[in-house]
Amino acid sequence: MRADIVLRSATSRSYRAAAVQGLFDIPVAAEQSVRVTAELPLEGLDWKVGVIVGASGSGKSTIARALWPAELVDASAFTWNGDCILDDFPDMQPDVIGRHLTAVGLGSTPVWLRPHRVLSTGQRFRAELARALAERPDGLVVFDEYTSVVDRTVAMAASAAVAKHVRRGAQQFIAVTCHRDVLAWLEADWVYDTDRGTFALTRECLRRPEIPVRIREGSREAWSLFRGHHYLSGELAGGARVLLAYVELDGEERLAGFIGLLPRLISRGSTKSWLRGHRLVVLPDLQGLGIGNRMVECAAEALWMRERVRYCETSSAPGFLSHRRRRPEMWHLVDGPRMRGPSQSRSRSIRTSAGRLAVTFEYVPEGLRPASRTSDDRAPAG
Repeated sequence: MRADIVLRSATSRSYRAAAVQGLFDIPVAAEQSVRVTAELPLEGLDWKVGVIVGASGSGKSTIARALWPAELVDASAFTWNGDCILDDFPDMQPDVIGRHLTAVGLGSTPVWLRPHRVLSTGQRFRAELARALAERPDGLVVFDEYTSVVDRTVAMAASAAVAKHVRRGAQQFIAVTCHRDVLAWLEADWVYDTDRGTFALTRECLRRPEIPVRIREGSREAWSLFRGHHYLSGELAGGARVLLAYVELDGEERLAGFIGLLPRLISRGSTKSWLRGHRLVVLPDLQGLGIGNRMVECAAEALWMRERVRYCETSSAPGFLSHRRRRPEMWHLVDGPRMRGPSQSRSRSIRTSAGRLAVTFEYVPEGLRPASRTSDDRAPAG
């Protein structure tokens, strides 16, 4: 594919234009012109994610508009008139819209119920990205000004999320951006650099950095940082045990997630000790990196290795359920999907999965998996 574009505009005859021409000795011409050329040998190439990157004014958008005029997405052109962002998506079921929002790291369902105008800048960007993907479920999406308006943590997390989503489906995605820090997180198959005028195949050359996850005992006071982002309730049961997840990004350790645990009620006479997930939350800026699933698995493995306590959870969150279904050796389906009965909690303020279609999984520790040869003395990840 080749782009050869000449942008022309008539030279202004205003007083100000003439003054600048005279001040800087700019030759007077009837028109101003800029030529942009690019060679992107994509014909016959099997790819899912590409990037056009370069400085502002280097011709990125011009090239994308010339090569993919119908597929280029300008998020600023979206209209958001609904009382919640769900109402502005194409004609599709709410669970499908939810999967698109979760796929780009906007997994907080309370946010889905808010109008676009009240969202934060990072939430708006993710909603716009999800909508672009939803409107072209089987085609190419070329997203202009990619991550230009968000901080770099959100850019990193959203890039990892969208790349994972695109690779699992039938779509292709091109990010048009001036930020080079997203290249590794997108794990792009190819990159066109408008600063250098070069095209490079980067498949398996750009690898997403590993994010270490560490689990530590925490206190109930930490819940104040997470309570507004849980999809069921902002309340925490009085007897909940708290674990906190920390991640290392750019050499700095950051608080990322919250795990609240409660005892699991099992049949009388059983010798097994169980804990069940009560509240699981990842801070919004870090959603999309897979931290939620990793922190739960690290915590569940540590509970077994250190205390011989097993872990289970009942959830209706789409992202958690799809992850567990893909890993049957690690997560054992024990119940559901079915509508949960009334909660036995004494506190009416503690909302549970009652009245929702939910699924219960049990975590299978590494040493208990049929094909595993791992010693019980092995230290758990995290």
